[in-house]
Amino acid sequence: MAYMDYENLYNQLSRGETDFEIELKPEAIVEALVVNTMPMHPVEEIFHVDPGQKNLMNMPVSLMFKIAGNLDPVERTALRSVNKAIKNLADSLPPVFESMSIAWTSCNSLYWKFNDNPTEHFGEGKLEKLSNIPGFKVNNLRLRSYGRCGRTLFNYPKTKLADVLPESFLNAKNVDINVATINDAIQLLSIAKPGDLESIRLWPVDRSEGEHFPKFFNTEQFKKTKNVEILSLQGFDVEVLSNFSHLKSFKIKLSGDFVEEDFLRIRETISTFEDLEKCELRIVSGFQIREICKALGIKIPLGSLKTITHRYQIPESNKCLDFKIESGGPSILMKIMRIR
Repeated sequence: MAYMDYENLYNQLSRGETDFEIELKPEAIVEALVVNTMPMHPVEEIFHVDPGQKNLMNMPVSLMFKIAGNLDPVERTALRSVNKAIKNLADSLPPVFESMSIAWTSCNSLYWKFNDNPTEHFGEGKLEKLSNIPGFKVNNLRLRSYGRCGRTLFNYPKTKLADVLPESFLNAKNVDINVATINDAIQLLSIAKPGDLESIRLWPVDRSEGEHFPKFFNTEQFKKTKNVEILSLQGFDVEVLSNFSHLKSFKIKLSGDFVEEDFLRIRETISTFEDLEKCELRIVSGFQIREICKALGIKIPLGSLKTITHRYQIPESNKCLDFKIESGGPSILMKIMRIR
């Protein structure tokens, strides 16, 4: 943006005029602010002195806040390099985003965008700079990996995400992970700071990845979060289920070869989870709802059976587990709530 255009923009904004014939893109405003407020070379100052030239520091504070507030953290970093006053202004606006999406590709490139803004950012090193912005937080972080399984067109070498990004540099409340392998899930999850996480959702991974789930359960992020949703777990094992004992709530999908005793083990194991408030288990086992009720010792009513409720008294305790078991095609949905 040329200085004359910048001066006209400055004057219009100062008068409170917002009806522009041109589209004001945030990046254009940032460029204008930076270019037209950077100190000139001493020689240029001698020959280009213009006492009437508008300066960013003459702009009303409220207007400066309005401009800076309409920029995302990446765009706002340019303002931080102008001078100390503008840096303090940019830092005073807490950069909290409702959502952020990060994609890690087969060629080890990173792409990210904020909220519903279609603008996509990319480039090595740029994303890491967000960790230097005071107060940067994301409520919902979506993590994806694309084309990182099998052969790729250019056969890029597989690297660790730690080679591209530092670990634990993003404050996020909720993390949603959609990848092909547990290894990618663990590496992407490492971006988030463990202590700030409230929930993790992991979409189905390759069926052959089941044996690697213990690595996922051993991450600090999983151990410190309180709500988890895992949409694919193969088979049932008491040791696997015990990994959820620290959670307030969880949703999991279990599939594989079950025997009747497994349903008793599920109930007995979950009854020991002191911090649990509620959970949902979608079980694909080949067992029908009547067979599961029989295994749990639940009285079965006559007629068709789609849903049944059951209260289980936890041994040596005054607490109960309320079960709601629903039949749905090839799977059974078991909703459990702890009554204190």
